[in-house]
Amino acid sequence: MPVQCMLSSIWLLMFAFFQNDIRVISLVYHTFLLEFPLCHGYWIKYAAHKARLCTYDDVVGVYEQAVQAVPHCTDLWVSYCGFAMSAYEDPALIRSLFERAMSLVGKDYLCYHLWDKYIEFENSQKQLIQLATIYINVLKFPTKKLHKYYGSFKKLVTSLEQEVTLCGAEISSGNLYTSEAMEAEESEGYISSKVAGLFDQGGHLKPEALKQYLFAGERFYQRSSELDKEICGFEASIKRPFFHVKPLDDDQLENWNLYLDFVEKNGDFDWAVKLYERCLIPCANYSEFWIRYAEYVDAKGGREIANYALGRASSCFV
Repeated sequence: MPVQCMLSSIWLLMFAFFQNDIRVISLVYHTFLLEFPLCHGYWIKYAAHKARLCTYDDVVGVYEQAVQAVPHCTDLWVSYCGFAMSAYEDPALIRSLFERAMSLVGKDYLCYHLWDKYIEFENSQKQLIQLATIYINVLKFPTKKLHKYYGSFKKLVTSLEQEVTLCGAEISSGNLYTSEAMEAEESEGYISSKVAGLFDQGGHLKPEALKQYLFAGERFYQRSSELDKEICGFEASIKRPFFHVKPLDDDQLENWNLYLDFVEKNGDFDWAVKLYERCLIPCANYSEFWIRYAEYVDAKGGREIANYALGRASSCFV
């Protein structure tokens, strides 16, 4: 029955595609997305209709509804940020939207689409400090393009080293990465301080700061590479990362359970929460995953997260 309902709704959406009456389009999409809020592709289509027939504020309204419904969907944020790049004049607004997106999906293995879009934006702004921040941030957690990003990071450092050399300065060969520095990298603001410290008040590169920046990136990359080896099998086994009313096969469900087991044992609560949220897009109709999520976060002191999850499950999905 849910499959038939979804197919019938999709036929209505196809009808709406050929309409120019925004009232009809809005009614059809609103009805469908009220029933199937996790279908991120239709949020994107709805926003495209609004962009064609309405104002920018109307488009933003749809995207804001979308990211409330599916906040941990990378593709949705890529579309929203892409729209912002074309619609907003203030770079700070665009940058803040990217940062908001990264706070939610930055630990998604497939978030490289969003990183690519962010890099594209900062390249267009020719903001070296912002690019330096991105190229070290992107190494903090494994993604499908981790090794490519490391190559980009190294190219950036090489170009900065050449600039230092042209200025007649030298970079010492000593290892500045002390145990204190290793601990400090986990503190809030560590990366921003490393990037801000690259330049003196006159805008000139500081050789020793560049070396510390390089060591920080190297350490992030090494750690992420080790983690990547452990999770790449789980990621490769995810065949349907999006929502559909059709059931998942047993292998897919088992893979999600094993992946969640691994991340829970890893001890990174934030990563675990984000993986659960990602899992609950394709597994939204499986009550056992909602219950497991609620029990896990509740045991870790996240009672509000647990209550919110159970509320969503009971009202929309199971």
